[in-house]
Amino acid sequence: TQHHVRVILSGLDMDFRGEPFGPMPHLMTIAEEIIKLHAICMICGNEASHTQRLIDGKPADYDDPVIMVGASEVYEARCRNCHEVPRRNGRHYLLKNTYQVQT
Repeated sequence: TQHHVRVILSGLDMDFRGEPFGPMPHLMTIAEEIIKLHAICMICGNEASHTQRLIDGKPADYDDPVIMVGASEVYEARCRNCHEVPRRNGRHYLLKNTYQVQT
């Protein structure tokens, strides 16, 4: 028996570093339709697709844990140009279609 069930998911596809997060990248590859919503960048007002983690008002370092339980961090929307990840040291991930490419 085949069940015709519509499944609607929401979640973050990237972490504060701008890298693939959790199961979302995999789920997006098997989805028939993807609707990505964007916020407004808190710095320049452009369309924002990144999440900026701030700790004590400063961007979180690349080496900070991806998941922080009970911490006092704050998040805000940022565009690609205003998103900052100190101490990334050249580690960048680019998403092209559904593939991850490290440069």
